[in-house]
Amino acid sequence: MVTTRPCTAACVIDGRLVTLTFYPDNGVLRIADPTGVCLKETRWHGSWRALLEEFRGYYDAAENHDTARGVDDIVARLGERNADAPRQLAFA
Repeated sequence: MVTTRPCTAACVIDGRLVTLTFYPDNGVLRIADPTGVCLKETRWHGSWRALLEEFRGYYDAAENHDTARGVDDIVARLGERNADAPRQLAFA
């Protein structure tokens, strides 16, 4: 069985420190608080790099005084981006 290592990053969303954990083999994205409690779990069908770009866009919007967003809003935004992205097929 092949086990891939998750990609992780820490960031601040709506004044809260959170940890992003992305599993590229199955697309699971977990957003957890500093104690490890999962705040949200969703799927991301893009790459880790594309996910980080989405979060950079989130911070750029906040710096330009657009509406303040929290964890729920960023997850909704990721869901919208996933719906627009073409699906990639994986062959084992």
